[in-house]
Amino acid sequence: MSKKQSITAYLVRRIGALFVLFVLIWTLVAKWVYHYAWDDTTEFYLHQDLELALSGQLSLPYHFEGKYIGALEQMPAEYRSSVESAEIMFAHTALFATKSGDIYILKEQGLDEEPLYVVHYFSVQDSPSLMPIFIILAGTMLLPLGFIIWRIGANVSNEADNVLGSVANSEIKPSRFSEFEQFAAVFKTAQFAQQHTLDQERLFAAFLSHEIRTPLTKISHSMSRIQQIDDVPLEALDVLETLALSQQELSQIAQGILLLSRPNSSQLQSHVLNHELEQWCAKWKDHGLNIDLKGAEKQVTQTVHITLFNLMLTQIAKNALQHGQGTLAAFVFDKGMRFENRVGINDLSSGYGLGSKITKQVCDCFGWRVSNPSYGEQYVVEITF
Repeated sequence: MSKKQSITAYLVRRIGALFVLFVLIWTLVAKWVYHYAWDDTTEFYLHQDLELALSGQLSLPYHFEGKYIGALEQMPAEYRSSVESAEIMFAHTALFATKSGDIYILKEQGLDEEPLYVVHYFSVQDSPSLMPIFIILAGTMLLPLGFIIWRIGANVSNEADNVLGSVANSEIKPSRFSEFEQFAAVFKTAQFAQQHTLDQERLFAAFLSHEIRTPLTKISHSMSRIQQIDDVPLEALDVLETLALSQQELSQIAQGILLLSRPNSSQLQSHVLNHELEQWCAKWKDHGLNIDLKGAEKQVTQTVHITLFNLMLTQIAKNALQHGQGTLAAFVFDKGMRFENRVGINDLSSGYGLGSKITKQVCDCFGWRVSNPSYGEQYVVEITF
């Protein structure tokens, strides 16, 4: 996952990199313009000195402080070697870069029809460096650039806060950016749909729990009245006991579903799970499921709701009994539980996965993590506290 960063930092990096690239290109071009005289300033001064020489105001040859005007024969050796190294056309200027400095030369015809050279020499030591000037200009440009970036970042941050406020409240505030306003509208729609679905699920769970518990209560009262009758056949006692156990089990399931539809962390309490697991093993042995409980000798304490915990164990046992075969192995550890048994060969129905979904929802209520790793023909449920 990429590292999170603020909008201002993002703008500083992107616009700052673009600014640095612009300054480098600008500095390079400005240096070339200055060095190669692309702005014609050097030619202007060369022709200015040429006009003075042709007007007769200067005595030729003229040589003073980096300037020379005259014929090739009287030219100083440091200039002459550069001129003789290349052919210069009449009415053209040439640049020669040497270790000691730069030489600009203009070749024209003199009054005597002989070649006349106008030379301007700039030594490296006397030529000012442009880098300090460019650095100062770049630093000066950083001030308005930083202000612009800060203003953009502040505006975007304010609009983002408006979006968060719109998400938290029922009213969508108008935004300067259409993308933010569209995002807020889409998010509010999704939030409403999610809340509506959650309300419907809770309403359905409450309705289902009520509709189940109401006839169960009537069954319980009816059984109590039947048990008070003296001449009840002995054969009916086993049936009544089975009905009582089934009624109690369904009541617990209905209560668990109702609690699951409205999770409340304040209802969770610290309980020792070993006793509940042992009762669970004994209960399902009567239903034909053998459970091999391992690790129960060490006490395991977790913050749970006993009704929801028993609901989860019931779903695991039902899945093992319906879709598995053989003994269900249950392992208890300090950091979790593990249930596994072989997949039933004759089981052709995969079911609807309701038991697994209820198990996951219960684990979510407790803050646990449930997974179903694949181990060949073994069906495994791993729960991590």
